[in-house]
Amino acid sequence: MTIAYGSFDEILARISVSKGYVPVRTGVASEKDMIGLDSNENYLLEADLIQRIGEEAARCDLRSYPREEIIELREMLGAWLDVQPECIVLSNGGDQLIDLIATVLLRGGTALTVKPTYSLYQLRSELVGGKLIQIPLKNDFSLDAPGLLSAANQTRASIIFLCSPNNPTGNQFSEADIVEVLRGFRGLVLLDEAYVEFASRSALPLAQKYPNVGVIRTFSKAFGGAGARLGYMVTNPRFGETLTKKVQLPYPISKFSARVGIQCLRHLKSMQDSVLRLTQERVWLISRLRRFEPLTVFDSEANFVLVCTGGDSALVCSKLRSLGIAVKDVGDVLDFRGCLRVTVGTRPMNEKLLGGLEQVIKNGRL
Repeated sequence: MTIAYGSFDEILARISVSKGYVPVRTGVASEKDMIGLDSNENYLLEADLIQRIGEEAARCDLRSYPREEIIELREMLGAWLDVQPECIVLSNGGDQLIDLIATVLLRGGTALTVKPTYSLYQLRSELVGGKLIQIPLKNDFSLDAPGLLSAANQTRASIIFLCSPNNPTGNQFSEADIVEVLRGFRGLVLLDEAYVEFASRSALPLAQKYPNVGVIRTFSKAFGGAGARLGYMVTNPRFGETLTKKVQLPYPISKFSARVGIQCLRHLKSMQDSVLRLTQERVWLISRLRRFEPLTVFDSEANFVLVCTGGDSALVCSKLRSLGIAVKDVGDVLDFRGCLRVTVGTRPMNEKLLGGLEQVIKNGRL
């Protein structure tokens, strides 16, 4: 049978080629009691506080669109970050901005990123018919700025995606390297700072200094609001207003999500306290993981830790899963074989992880 150009079957065939983003946990009943250290959720923020924030946010009239709430949230974010509200583009999670940029600005063109990094850059770029070229990080996970700029000149790329702190390596790129890219690249540089609250600094001031940069942030990590699906981008006023008025969907976030963001910003001290506890727990977890002789454990400025097993990481993940512990298998990272990405959880969660790893190592699974 001949399939006509543009037929529904052809459309589905084209889409089916995409790998899609596959979460470790899918929400089935058998995963209910599993320790989730695979998705970088923040469990150090008190659950009762998040519940109170959700209850307060739910006290709204959902019959009307989120008009006043969007204005208030942008103003509060602007005050906190010391930028004009016009510089802020709200979104349904930070991922929606990645998709929006790829869909509208990249289309069928070429983008660049590093390797390894967050997989969604490639997934969304390729889904819209674009091409994503990945430039490997240096052996110390630092940014190869000259390599990126050389590739940009050769490919006429229009977008560079940079995740800092980077997922899954956990390190921040130096400001000098980022500035080198900004100065040498004429297209859009999208800086993904989903984990920046756990790090020592932010590239946010660069969004006000350079016209070709957007900084993506989220409420999913440090604010403990992964279930609210709320993100935003900070950029210069011209680009921000253009995206908001001409590109972004009308009412891009729900009234409930907007009110969650407002309530989170009213509890900034609680968020900052939880970040401090998490960074302290991160130090403890890394020190304990390094006691396992087969493992190579890297420093981190995120709420997760990259662990190299030196063996079959898929098998290790499977064995941990059988013990009720979910971690992310990221495979080989540059020259490091068989790596896992492990979320920093609460002390009981981390102790269960350590106990599980001890069992796996004793059974010769590394």
